[in-house]
Amino acid sequence: MRAGSQFTVAIHALMLVSFFDQDKITSKKVAMSIGCNPVIVRNVFVKLGKAGLLRPGMGRARTKMMRPPEEITLEDVYHAVESDDVDEMFGMYPVNPHCPIGSELHEILDTSLSDARDSMLNSLSRTTIADLISRLPLEKNRVPVWMRD
Repeated sequence: MRAGSQFTVAIHALMLVSFFDQDKITSKKVAMSIGCNPVIVRNVFVKLGKAGLLRPGMGRARTKMMRPPEEITLEDVYHAVESDDVDEMFGMYPVNPHCPIGSELHEILDTSLSDARDSMLNSLSRTTIADLISRLPLEKNRVPVWMRD
């Protein structure tokens, strides 16, 4: 299944904001932590904001979780930044109506691919951001020097 990097960027961002909840976490800091361009993170922040998961800080304001990490599932994150359309998830190609396989394949696969999508989303619904954070070593609960203002 295709899940773009925005999904893991979003999880990383939410974990940083939640784990370092007393610190100002910016898109630039998240980008430094991931090793990507801050524009990618800002685009993810916008999607997380629209989904009601994150309130990006502007100016001196801190970025904040809009819901407790115990209430944000990986399924919530997935829906915020990715499509759950079967054709997009599995990269379905245009149909060749003259091919005996190609002309029927989408319809034949539809149930199987829908079941796979539903299974994945069901699995993601059982893990929260808090669950992931609980797996981090507690001694790492200090903002690294390179992330400080």
